[in-house]
Amino acid sequence: MSEVSKVKCFSASTLIGLMILTGCATSSGVTPIGEDTFMISRNGAGFWSSTAQIKAEAFKDANTYCIKQGKHLQIVRTSQHEASGRPGDFPGAEIQFMCLNSNDRELSRPKLQKEADTIVKIKKDVRVKNTPKKHDGFYQELIKLEDLHKKGILTDEEFSKQKQKILNDN
Repeated sequence: MSEVSKVKCFSASTLIGLMILTGCATSSGVTPIGEDTFMISRNGAGFWSSTAQIKAEAFKDANTYCIKQGKHLQIVRTSQHEASGRPGDFPGAEIQFMCLNSNDRELSRPKLQKEADTIVKIKKDVRVKNTPKKHDGFYQELIKLEDLHKKGILTDEEFSKQKQKILNDN
């Protein structure tokens, strides 16, 4: 093998080794997730990739996308994750954003939402005991009514009407 051939082989193998070692950074590209709302995610090329740099690149991609539409970037939510050390699990970032017109009120203030670190399940299986409505004076009214009836102040008919009225109101 000539000296020139050896150099070419060394260069090619070095290049292939570097490509394997560095991997490839990936991007999901801009994906619509709602009206005027989009998402982009990026992953680093290796465990040594900077999460901050990955996130910054995602911000640039989102901003470029909105500018191409003649609109302004409004960040909705961001998240990021560090490399876990498992093979192929590199750092990454995800950005949800809106592309808005310059006069849109949503553009006035950022509304960043932190990714939830705790999930709370709410169980809606509520059983309510069916009891008639009663207020504090319900029994007192019935006792007074009965007392007036016993004293002869109310007739049987008046007593029955008043009693029914109290029962219906409660």
